[in-house]
Formats: sequence, C-alpha cells, structure tokens
Amino acid sequence: TEGDQMEAVYGINAVRILLAGVHTPLKKIIIANGRGGVSVREIIDAARSKNIPLEWKERAYLDRLAGGTDHQGVAALREPFRYAGLDDVLKNRSPGFSTDFIVILDSILDPHNLGSIIRTSHCLGANGIILPADRAAQVTSAVIKVSAGSAAQLPIACVTNLARVIDELKEKGFWVFGADAHEGGSIRQHDFRTSTALILGGEAKGMRRLIRKKCDFLVTIPMTRGFDSLNVAVAAGIIQYEILLQRIAKNDDN
Repeated sequence: TEGDQMEAVYGINAVRILLAGVHTPLKKIIIANGRGGVSVREIIDAARSKNIPLEWKERAYLDRLAGGTDHQGVAALREPFRYAGLDDVLKNRSPGFSTDFIVILDSILDPHNLGSIIRTSHCLGANGIILPADRAAQVTSAVIKVSAGSAAQLPIACVTNLARVIDELKEKGFWVFGADAHEGGSIRQHDFRTSTALILGGEAKGMRRLIRKKCDFLVTIPMTRGFDSLNVAVAAGIIQYEILLQRIAKNDDN
C-alpha cells in the first residue's frame, strides 16, 4: 500500500509548512472529497506550482491512512524521514547569533512531547536536536504533525552513543546544561551566552545517570506552590526562552 512505501504526514499546518520548504520532500497530496476552505486552496495552489500530484479521496480513505490521527481532510506522502548528521546540526546556527545552541533529548518517549519540543526549538533559535537511537521516541508522521512541520525544517540527528557526542561537543567548546526538576541553579542565574547544549531527560526518570554526569551544570525552573515538576515539553519551552533572551541581549550589547 501507499503507506508502506512512503511516510504519511497529516494536517493542514504540517502539509503547508512542508510545501513552503525550499526542497519540498512531498510526493503526493491527498485531500478528502468536499474539503474546502482558504487553507486547502493555498495547499492546492502551492502543490500545483511545484508539480506535486494531487488526489481527492473519500474521507474514509484518509481515516484508514491516518490510523486514527486527526488528518483534517489533508494528507501528504513523502519519503521516510531522514535524520541529519551532527555536522548538519552544527552548521545550522540561527542567523544573527554568534554562538551555537543545541538541544539534546535523553529518553523522551512520548511522541507528542517530542513534536512539541521540536516545534519550540525551531521557533526559539536552536541549531537542531540530537536524539538517541535507542529507548526514545523517533520522528514519525505523528511527531511531524505535532511539530507543525518543524521537523522538516530543523536538523534532527539520531546517534547511537549520546555520551560520546556530548564529549565531542565539549571538545568543540560547548557548555552542557542538564535540566533537572529539583537540583541545580535557577535558569535566571546561569549564563547561556556561549555555545550551549541543553539536555532534557525522559518523562519519568529524567536524564540517565551517565548523561547526567556529563553535564557541566544542572539547571532548574523556579516555581511557586511547591508543585513537583513540569511537563518536559513545557520545561523545554521555558528554558529555551530564557536562553533566547540572553542570546538576544548579548547581540544587543555587541
């Protein structure tokens, strides 16, 4: 079937963002019969301008293709997701910044958390993301949808030895910060105005012990009301925003 040879991406925003890319990876776009609206018309026009085939199918066909995912009457078929290399991540420094910022995810299992973190990282100026190959969520169509297509815009590397990659980043001048719910200094007290790698641990247990030992600093988010911890995707957004503000201030000073 089509889904066996290619990967399906669902949802208006995800498809629209993929279409806006310079190197459009889409092979075909499928629209439910009767599905209209301005956003769908924009998708149709963009697809035709890039000579991407369009098909109209019954909504039940998209239901089967999506396997229960909310497809909004729009799906696209693309080649299976291809991970970037570490060099691609390093080369993708956001314009206007003089230092690098990389997000490292250790044992994130929930695809929705992964997709949300990818979207946040793309919006807040990260070079890219590094994932471990084992015991972690990988980039799937569901992750791409949650990321609103950002997974196709931001380099994402998948590595077999995360600890070794962290050592390599240190050799390149990175400072490594590990997010921890209870230990470490407040994010307001740390200086992120240098090449920074931020590690976020898994939903249940946080960072693995070996990865935790690789951190130069542990950082935490100040909170009121004594709540135990934040969702990892929410924490990722808060910490990355603090990092972005410091990077902007450094550029302003220069």
